[in-house]
Formats: sequence, C-alpha cells, structure tokens
Amino acid sequence: MNVDKVNVADLVVITGLVAALVMAILFSLNELAMSIASGLLGYIGGAKTAVHKSERSDER
Repeated sequence: MNVDKVNVADLVVITGLVAALVMAILFSLNELAMSIASGLLGYIGGAKTAVHKSERSDER
C-alpha cells in the first residue's frame, strides 16, 4: 500500500478555504461562495498537478 506524505501548507489552505466557503453559504453570500468554491477547485487542481509533475521528475 502506497501512503503519500501530507503537505501541511496545502492542508492549511484547503481547510481555510472550506471554512470560508461554509461561512459564506451560511450567511447566504452566494457570489462570494461561488468565488471561493472556484478558487478551491482551482487550488486543489493545481496542487494535484504539481505533485504529479514532481513524482515524474523523481522517476528519471
């Protein structure tokens, strides 16, 4: 079984964005919630791409 290391900085950013998203939804700030959600998805996608690129460079 392959267990990946946890990147603490990414975890803190993602946790903060999720908390902000929940608060925006609870306070019915729809435009802010959409912006935070798109930023969260973009950040996760970028972080995932960076991890895969570094794994490929380690294999060479």
